[in-house]
Amino acid sequence: MPGSDPHHIQKAMIRIVLNPKYEHLREAIAQLIHPFRFARSGEVLHDGRNTIKRFDVDGTSLAVKRYGHISPLNKIIYGTLRRSKAERAYLYAARLCNLGIDTPEEVAFVEERRYGILRASYFISLYSDYCPVMELIEEKASDADAQMCLFDQLANFIYHIHWAGILHRDLNIGNILCAERETGKFSFQLIDTNRMEFRKNLSMQMRMYNLRRLSCPLTIYLSILESYALIIRAERDSLQLKGVWYRLLFENRKRFKSRLRTLL
Repeated sequence: MPGSDPHHIQKAMIRIVLNPKYEHLREAIAQLIHPFRFARSGEVLHDGRNTIKRFDVDGTSLAVKRYGHISPLNKIIYGTLRRSKAERAYLYAARLCNLGIDTPEEVAFVEERRYGILRASYFISLYSDYCPVMELIEEKASDADAQMCLFDQLANFIYHIHWAGILHRDLNIGNILCAERETGKFSFQLIDTNRMEFRKNLSMQMRMYNLRRLSCPLTIYLSILESYALIIRAERDSLQLKGVWYRLLFENRKRFKSRLRTLL
């Protein structure tokens, strides 16, 4: 019996869930998420706590995100009590699209388990040629009118996220992509979709708490708040003051947590 052999190692159980549109990619995806192939091939787009690579598969360009180190506790939680990050990213991307918020289309998610414990997970979407919005903001720095036009449209994108009842738990400026399709006309995409809440509506305080996460220089943050205030017909100075206060508290809390981790 397998269990009686001390040298027996249970094979990993691989779960692949695909968007029906991309069922024809099942075999190719099963091959590219093999640890050896994933490590040695593909174009690296991001290499940090998580790794994102671009692969071209049967004429389709894919972005494959491998979620990084999973703590022992989360290995158990994601196996029993909660969906994995990859599964949530997949489901929430589809939900965003249904709510009219653009995000790279979900293709699949993959989970590798052994003895029911999550060992690795991948979220796969179509590759987007949009760039981080900060790149365009910096590119427009020499043209105040063009940059303000970008701020207005970015604030409008965030407003529609909030209007749809979406609370992105990591509304970092780096999680918003942008493309200028024609002069002065910008399109946006929201990424890092695994940390979301969907509500009927968001209170003003919840919106401000969400906006404080925009990790960009203060002058840019204030410009986005100014445009946001105009959209919701709020008093500009009051909204900016609240935004700066919430952001200050948020950054102080992050610094405190960082110091605490170094001590423990």
